[in-house]
Amino acid sequence: MKKLKLIYNPFSGDKSFKYNLDACIKMFQEGGYDVHIFRSINTGDIEKHISEMDKDYDVVVASGGDGTVNIVLNAMMKNGIKSALGIIPSGTANDFATYLNLTSNNVEECCKIIAETEPRDTDVGLANDTYFINVCGGGIFMNVSQTIDTNLKNALGTIAYYLKGMEQLANFSPIPFRVTNSKETIEENLYFFLVLNSAGAGSFGRLAPDASISDGVFDFIGVKAKPVHELALLFVKILRGEHINDSGIVYFKDSYMKIECLKDDIKDSETDVDGETGPGFPVTIKTIPKAIKVFGKF
Repeated sequence: MKKLKLIYNPFSGDKSFKYNLDACIKMFQEGGYDVHIFRSINTGDIEKHISEMDKDYDVVVASGGDGTVNIVLNAMMKNGIKSALGIIPSGTANDFATYLNLTSNNVEECCKIIAETEPRDTDVGLANDTYFINVCGGGIFMNVSQTIDTNLKNALGTIAYYLKGMEQLANFSPIPFRVTNSKETIEENLYFFLVLNSAGAGSFGRLAPDASISDGVFDFIGVKAKPVHELALLFVKILRGEHINDSGIVYFKDSYMKIECLKDDIKDSETDVDGETGPGFPVTIKTIPKAIKVFGKF
C-alpha cells in the first residue's frame, strides 16, 4: 500500500482545517494510501519530524499557508526526501497553491487531486542555503508578511497585506542593488525585487504572466525608484499584468542571479522566501530544475 504523510498547521488562517481532517483522511484512504498524521505546534517540530521520519513515503501533504509549505519543502530537500508534495491551502497567504489552482474553500477538491492524479515535475529555488518554491524577494515590502499582526491577517485576509503595504508608502526610500545574472550586471535603485518561480506572490497573481514552474528559469522583477504617485499607477499595471515592458521595471529570466545590496546601513537586510525570513545579502539564487514533484491543476 502507498504511504502518505499529512502534516498540518492547526493555527493557519482561520484555524478551520481541523473540521476537514476526517474527510481528507477518508479520501486519501479511498485513493489507496496508508495515512499517517502529524499535527504541528511550532516551526521547529516540522523540521525535526521530517528529519526523523521514514523516507519511503510516496506523498507528503502540507496543510497550511505559504510558510508551512516552505518549511516542509526545506525539510524535505535538506533531508533527501524524494516524496511527491501535496498542498492543502489553509493559510492567509496561499500564493503557490493559488497558482496550482488549489483553493482553501474547496478542501475536498485538493484532496481529490492528490488522491487521484499524478504529480508533475517542479523547479525549486535555492537562495544561499535556503530553498523556496514560489518567490524570493527583497526591499521595502519584504517584511510585510513577517511583521503583520496575526489576528489582522486572519480577520481581513489578503486585504491586510495591502493595508500594511500602504502604511509603508510614506517611508519609501529606494535601495541600491547590484544584480548579476548569466549575461549581465545591472545596478539600479529599486523599491523591491522579486524572483518568481510561479506567476504570482503577495496576492498579486500576474507579476510574471509568462512564468512556468518547470522551465528551468526564474523571472526577476525589480521596481525602480519613482515618485509615489507614479508608483501607484505602476501598481495598477501590476495588478493587470501589464507592467513587464514598463520603463519602471527591471525584468529578465535566468537560472542564476546574484543580488547585492549596496546600502550598508539598511535596517532590514534579510530577504523573504515564500513569506518567511530568508538569507541576508548578498544572496545567490539558483534554479534546481525539476527538483520535486507537486500535485495541482497546472
